[in-house]
Amino acid sequence: MEALTIKEIAQGVGGTILTGDENMQITNVSTNSKRLEAGSLFVPIIGEKVDAHDFIPDAFENGATACFTSRHKELTKDMNQSMVYISVKDTLEALQALGTYYRSKFKIPVIGITGSVGKTTTKEMIAAALETRYKVLKTEGNMNSQVGLPLMMLRLDSSYDIAVIEMGMSEFGEMARLSKIARPEAAVVTNIGVSHIGQLKTRENIRKEKLNIINSFRSDSILFVNGNDDLLSEVYTASHTLQARKNGAGDGFEEMNKEYSQNPVIIDLSPETLEKFYQSKVIGFGTEGIYDYWAENIRTSQGKTYFTLRKTRKDNKESKDGDAESTAENRPEGDGEEIILQVLGIHNVYNALVALAVSEHYHIPVSVAKEGLYNYQPIAMRGQIKDVNQIRIIDDSYNASPDSMKSGIQVLLEMENITRRIAVLADILELGDLSYQCHYDVGTYIAEQKVDEVVTVGKEAAYIAKGVQDKNSGIVTHSFSSNQEAIQYLNGQLKPGDGMLVKGSRSMRTDEIVKAIIEEKSK
Repeated sequence: MEALTIKEIAQGVGGTILTGDENMQITNVSTNSKRLEAGSLFVPIIGEKVDAHDFIPDAFENGATACFTSRHKELTKDMNQSMVYISVKDTLEALQALGTYYRSKFKIPVIGITGSVGKTTTKEMIAAALETRYKVLKTEGNMNSQVGLPLMMLRLDSSYDIAVIEMGMSEFGEMARLSKIARPEAAVVTNIGVSHIGQLKTRENIRKEKLNIINSFRSDSILFVNGNDDLLSEVYTASHTLQARKNGAGDGFEEMNKEYSQNPVIIDLSPETLEKFYQSKVIGFGTEGIYDYWAENIRTSQGKTYFTLRKTRKDNKESKDGDAESTAENRPEGDGEEIILQVLGIHNVYNALVALAVSEHYHIPVSVAKEGLYNYQPIAMRGQIKDVNQIRIIDDSYNASPDSMKSGIQVLLEMENITRRIAVLADILELGDLSYQCHYDVGTYIAEQKVDEVVTVGKEAAYIAKGVQDKNSGIVTHSFSSNQEAIQYLNGQLKPGDGMLVKGSRSMRTDEIVKAIIEEKSK
């Protein structure tokens, strides 16, 4: 973070300086009263159970020199008047306003990443490709929320060439707020799954909310979508249909909006998002030749994934009816380029495709960007493969959704030299009324795969085992209520030659299972 004065911060967030030196400089912003460095501004967030205003004295003792406060409207006896207090209406809104203001100081391109699953891996692979030429700021940890994202933007400085930022959402209106803070000039939507469907009710609602990521787009901005996702394929088709109509009719947005309201071209968008969508270019990626970037000849060997990257040139032709399919002729460009990844899974092919597409948009040739992808390795608990005493463990324990569980199963199936394949799966949370059906569907999916055993942890995950047994009783299933029960069982059963996937929602702490098994089998 580059230094900001107290006066500048107060003006940027519409706050009032109650006490302290307005010329003092701030070089760090934190919501954690325990982890502070000299020159820090502490932002006390009011949560459901804890009001962090109670920790302001601790923050000052631990090195903070300033704080936001919505509790103090004027000088009071409990205030340390040697420190800076900035009074604001709402501390969360002030943090977001500060992130928005600070972001506006830089012309650095920001690429926003969203999707129901795979945001972190996609972010990491895009960053790996871009780092072959640029200095990249990328989201750290889980800093992709209404609190985390503004803090992430405050880590920008003029030494960076580009930023790759995760943008997560779990409720209506959240993505629109994040878009205003990060102001991405390019955005990637990885997929539309059922994460947070308990709050948003339908996948179509999830898509509508996620597409608000483009609300701060400029006229030359670009949206990348995964064409292998059914709802994003509709986005790609709708975009090209709109562009064909626009090119044929020459109408402005107002006329197009009027027509769109009568003929919505499949997808539902808010009025603000629709206007940006109308202006934006949409690039599709996937495994079919109709998309701009596509993979063919996908294969795996010795823990690596190989595919041929193909790019499609679209030659537009005039058409009376403005139909997208009749106005664009797809022509493959060249002979393609061989891409090698040191990770498994079709989801990583999609991630690599969009990483290459984004890199080309920022003037990095595929021949260069693919070297960054080859060197990519998964980060902790996100698909790492660990070997212990001839047992292979896929540690995908950071989080889970129905779709990511299915992707994890595919990685388990792609591992070579495995004699027995075991899936250890815990509860998937935030599915609301659809929880039973989603877990059961994961089970029926596994029933059709060459998996030898399924071990579940938690009440909801037991429905995975039920789905397996109802469709394929030949697969062994065991259900446990706790990680410790599963650990005890697995330590007694695992043997050399076994391959095991471990996955569950973050609060299920399935990383405890991975750690315990590695410790036991390393003895």
